[in-house]
Amino acid sequence: MSKNVTKDSKESQVSIESKIRHLDEMVEWFYSENFSLDEAISHYEKSVQLASEIKQDLTKLKNQVEVIADFTKS
Repeated sequence: MSKNVTKDSKESQVSIESKIRHLDEMVEWFYSENFSLDEAISHYEKSVQLASEIKQDLTKLKNQVEVIADFTKS
């Protein structure tokens, strides 16, 4: 059981790291020369959605870590 949880945690971490890098790039767009007021709402909404996904992923990862911690206590 712990091998699967550990493998899932590593895959989630890579995914989370990738999403965070993407979010950073999205935020940087607001400060770039490519910024357009017409596109700002769309970029903002996509950024908020991605931030929400990251938060959910981190919560899931935290729960997996707590399960592992509880499992190792036994």
